[in-house]
Amino acid sequence: MPENTPAENSFPLLIGAQVEAYGLLVRRQTCTELAAMLRRDGQTLAANLVEDDRDFTELSRSLSAVPQAAKPEHAAGCRAFDCRCGCDRAQDCQDCRRCVCWRAECCAEVAAQAARRAERATALRPLLDAFAPQALTELRQTVADAEEAALRRAVARRMRVLVPGAGHRYAVAVFEARDSKLCMGHADYSDQDVELYAQGQDDPSEAVDLDDAALSSALGALAELLRPDEGAQLTVGLEQAADGV
Repeated sequence: MPENTPAENSFPLLIGAQVEAYGLLVRRQTCTELAAMLRRDGQTLAANLVEDDRDFTELSRSLSAVPQAAKPEHAAGCRAFDCRCGCDRAQDCQDCRRCVCWRAECCAEVAAQAARRAERATALRPLLDAFAPQALTELRQTVADAEEAALRRAVARRMRVLVPGAGHRYAVAVFEARDSKLCMGHADYSDQDVELYAQGQDDPSEAVDLDDAALSSALGALAELLRPDEGAQLTVGLEQAADGV
């Protein structure tokens, strides 16, 4: 036997990726032989489990070798430019490329908005401390009413952007509350199967499915404020958006 010829019971010399490939081959042969032995002994279920584990391991290795698309480095919630209001692209967020209508959720604006909220809260607290409890209750209710009215206007404005004829051909939109999340204490107003009513009509003229982040955000804030039960309906007059989009 030549000096450099390996013995029959020796292992081959492997380098780099050859090690993993050879290990996978040995594992496959071992699993196949073990499954055959179990099957000969009448242990069909155990043999099937061994073969399934062998195949699953090979599939996992193959999938892990597929190149993955590069993940964006933006914060959670960022997405590519998707503006439906025609605003100036020069006003895009430099971090997530959203247009000005998404500014409230822009990565670069989060910290600045938090600082502004803290500053306003610090300035308001001494003023509120001077109010009696009854006056604070009335103030809280007044603020809630004003917040609801503002959110309804926001929903109406967004509907005018998303639905052709909203505010003209359609005067009213009706959203249904659906309990899609657990342990929230209230249902959420859905932007699916939104019923649109023409002026003076008792039956809906059309039902539309909408998938819009700005509309969902306004509906979510309204649900948090009103805390509707499953099946409750929210009626929004689309003429409330007469002040523009």
